[in-house]
Amino acid sequence: MTPAQNLRAHLAAPRLLIAPGIYDALSAWRAQAAGFEAVFISGSALAATHLARPDIGLLSLTETAEIVSRITERIAIPAMVDADQGFGNAYTAARAVKLIERAGAAGIQMEDQCEVKPSDHPLSRPLITPQAMVDKIKAAKDALTGDTVISARTDVTAQDGFAAALDRIAMYDEAGADMLFIEGLKTRAQMEQLVASVAGKKPLLHNLLRADDEVTAAKDVADMGYAMALFPGIVPGAVGTALDDALAKLASDPALCVAAPAVDRIGAKDFLKQS
Repeated sequence: MTPAQNLRAHLAAPRLLIAPGIYDALSAWRAQAAGFEAVFISGSALAATHLARPDIGLLSLTETAEIVSRITERIAIPAMVDADQGFGNAYTAARAVKLIERAGAAGIQMEDQCEVKPSDHPLSRPLITPQAMVDKIKAAKDALTGDTVISARTDVTAQDGFAAALDRIAMYDEAGADMLFIEGLKTRAQMEQLVASVAGKKPLLHNLLRADDEVTAAKDVADMGYAMALFPGIVPGAVGTALDDALAKLASDPALCVAAPAVDRIGAKDFLKQS
């Protein structure tokens, strides 16, 4: 079974697939060792850890595909990849799917934000038209050579409301998206209405990112009938805190900071046996 087929099997199963957000081969390998059955290669995590920059579209398609290839070479579990807006228009989205699928992605997520953000508001989320996103989804599906899952995300809720999000998701479903994702749902009622509107036609994905949302537990997401839950901020946040603590300790008293060699922590002996 390929990673993409594995992901599809998980999405069809009657239990929630939980995917932590990771950013490199080590974090992915540790997630697999912890027992997770999938990982999410988060665009914001890649920007933060590889560039030390916010997620404003600075990483290129080829840079992203290269990082994905290093991650998927190290793990056996499926990786869902954040492909932002497909890195451009429908033609670019098709190329993005080809490169990221070739890099080993089991799933690829695309959103309906504009490809280029205003320079004076780089963290804003202006949207393309629903038809432009439909064209990207169709181009992405046509570009596939295997069973890679195409997840379609809309960010329209914050701008035009939940009803507009339901309209867009219906169009993305009709265009052939394999999985559907409305970002920014803050209430249980909205989530339940989305599940009812899809009525089991396509698996649903939810982002567990904000502590002030009404639903913050994976169990609640599972009970509502979602297929997959992302936790994009847990790993990068923990790593950032650990770095701050370790470096502060080293700066205050180097004699207290002797730690086990990093190579021991990644299972060097086991790796050498495998090779």
